[in-house]
Amino acid sequence: MNKITMAALLAAALGAAGAANATTTVVDFENIHDWDLVDGYGGLSGWESMSGQVSSYSDFEMHDPATGENRLHTRAGELTFDQGPVIFQGMYYNYWGFDTDISFSLFYQGQEVYSSTLDAANQPFDIYWLASGYSGLVDRIQFHGQSSDGFIVDNLTYSTAPVPLPGAAWVFASGLLGLLLQNRRHSS
Repeated sequence: MNKITMAALLAAALGAAGAANATTTVVDFENIHDWDLVDGYGGLSGWESMSGQVSSYSDFEMHDPATGENRLHTRAGELTFDQGPVIFQGMYYNYWGFDTDISFSLFYQGQEVYSSTLDAANQPFDIYWLASGYSGLVDRIQFHGQSSDGFIVDNLTYSTAPVPLPGAAWVFASGLLGLLLQNRRHSS
């Protein structure tokens, strides 16, 4: 095997090992039977701050069948990603109130990294996919809302960040490749 082929194979193996740890989680509330959320559900903590309830869609509520039958109806609160940091992709969302003070904020290591204010007057009637608008790492999300009617959240979607390969592994692999190439040079 020539040097270029050997180096390419080693680089490909190291690259694949570094990205193998990313997973996507969808918090859909479908397996909540007693309607109580506990910390750790869906890889999130802080459910008690949401002061809401998981309930089934009723016949008069519009929803996307892909979201299932259950959803969280809440007003405000804060959730921490237990597997954090993560990349928050978005959620299905529907606002039920008339106040204009609704938003969500994303935090990383105690600092707000993104905030999205939603215009209550222009919210769709039906539940819709609300992309996060931010592709960086986060470890906490806050929901803000002052309406007595609250809002609906479903299918909160996030990905764990891939764990980068430690620098020591790269140094070891480079040294091993150098030894292999030197050994091959001396044996020729």
